[in-house]
Amino acid sequence: EEVEEAEEGFKLTLESEIAKVESFFRAKGNVFTTELRQLKKRVSLLDAQIEGASECSNIVQLLELLQGKEEGSLLKDLLSFAKHVDDLREFLFANTQACIKINKKHDKNSKYKLREQYCSVLQKSLFFTSAQFGMLICDTKTLVCSLVERLGGNSPPAEAFRCSVCSHVFNNPLSLKCGHNVCLRCIPVTNLFKEKRCPVPNCGHVEFKFDHENVEVYHLLQMLQVTKFTLQKGPSGPTSHESDPGEGGTPRE
Repeated sequence: EEVEEAEEGFKLTLESEIAKVESFFRAKGNVFTTELRQLKKRVSLLDAQIEGASECSNIVQLLELLQGKEEGSLLKDLLSFAKHVDDLREFLFANTQACIKINKKHDKNSKYKLREQYCSVLQKSLFFTSAQFGMLICDTKTLVCSLVERLGGNSPPAEAFRCSVCSHVFNNPLSLKCGHNVCLRCIPVTNLFKEKRCPVPNCGHVEFKFDHENVEVYHLLQMLQVTKFTLQKGPSGPTSHESDPGEGGTPRE
């Protein structure tokens, strides 16, 4: 009876901590959505290209060109926003890993196994599966690309932001040890609790654990900084990009 009470207390404590993360995530998500809406409005007010912008093949070059200009300030604000989104993603990833680690340790030392229960808990958690948060990440990427295109007509290649598994625009992407970048939701929750091969077909990578040595957040800021932008044929402006700033690369529901 004492063991059962201890088990119940353990579950209540863990669920309480997950609920705190949920509450924090929900509040931050609402703040970010409002901030992104304001950034979209600022981008929509730009209507003139900047001389020399079409010759910039990456964000770093464009920032140098726009130094001291209003457009440069807007691009910096967008990249700063992307950094804040990345910080939240790191926080959520760390909490997901902590939940998995605690669960594994518990199941190793107790006859009461909780893995299936907490697989279900994670699958229902907003911080793990939120479509809204996935859309926020996609919209931030799209807004930066739209700004770059408005300023010089340059766009990234279509495959720059696509998952290696589902081929959709990244939804909260992770970088795996083998070098593949995949959506968090493309890794089945049950696989997070045991060693598993890369989910990309025919990768052949050895089994790895879901920890910081083998899996890390693929930062939105990093993604944007390494992307090569090239001048596209046809009319420039937001209509030549894959979507308008308000649409984003819609992630799967």
